[in-house]
Amino acid sequence: MKKTTILSVLTAAMITATSIGTFAIWDIVTVDSRSNTVTMRNPVTVSGSVKFNVANEDSVAKKLTLKESIQASEKLEETTDYSIVFSGDGVSGKTDSSVTDGTEEYNYTITFTQSGLEKMKTNANACTVKVTATLS
Repeated sequence: MKKTTILSVLTAAMITATSIGTFAIWDIVTVDSRSNTVTMRNPVTVSGSVKFNVANEDSVAKKLTLKESIQASEKLEETTDYSIVFSGDGVSGKTDSSVTDGTEEYNYTITFTQSGLEKMKTNANACTVKVTATLS
């Protein structure tokens, strides 16, 4: 063989060895997708009001008990997933002990915790708040 042929074969062998050497088994050719976590500094708060027309002409019943239900794709538990505060004339906790005949109006503020927000993610962050009043 001529010197130029040997040189060409060696050059081709070196190029092949270099190509193989630059792609080793331990080389990473794909990267897993990355995700970021957003941490809230403040809880999410929702406020609203509700009115009840109380037919209590003879004033037999004096107490109105308020009960909320939050409907989302997953069941939300009070204290774990949210907290609620009712306010209005005569309201203490979830009870109004000074009910009169006529319209009673109450305001509520719901504060969702991180776990409550996680549960609502599967429902496009939507929920329905219902307040029920029981006269006794």
